Amino acid sequence: MLRYIILFIIPVLAFANSGGDTDIFPRTINFLLFAGLLYYLLANIIRNFFKNRKDSIADRLNAIQEKLKESKQQKNRALEKIEEAKANAKALLITSEKENKMMLAKISSDLVSEIKNLEKANHDQMDIERRKMVRAVISETLSELFTEESIAIDKEKFINIILKKVA
Repeated sequence: MLRYIILFIIPVLAFANSGGDTDIFPRTINFLLFAGLLYYLLANIIRNFFKNRKDSIADRLNAIQEKLKESKQQKNRALEKIEEAKANAKALLITSEKENKMMLAKISSDLVSEIKNLEKANHDQMDIERRKMVRAVISETLSELFTEESIAIDKEKFINIILKKVA
């Protein structure tokens, strides 16, 4: 408060004795006092304005830098995931190839065993049919021999006839 009183009294005292022709000196003093008073009153406001402006620009810059760092980290994580996915794809490819080979080997062995079983069943069926045919021929031959009582055949001829029919 004392400062304000001194600031208002000094100009009054300086202009109380004005006896000169020119008023440049009082005007200069007046201007300097006005500029000093303006500076005194507005300096903090202007300083705070520019300080706040500088701080807001710095905060925005920091926020942008943080976003940039975060985006770089996300990019690096995405690249790592891509590399991991590539490695997984290669592993899956190798695994699927191995599984395909194993499945082909199993199918091949199953087919071979199935073919063997079918061949065996065919041979068995052929043996059964051959036996049926032999029985039928023997039965037919015997029935022919026994129906024709007038023909007498000895054992050797009988065996030869049977062998011819069977062959």
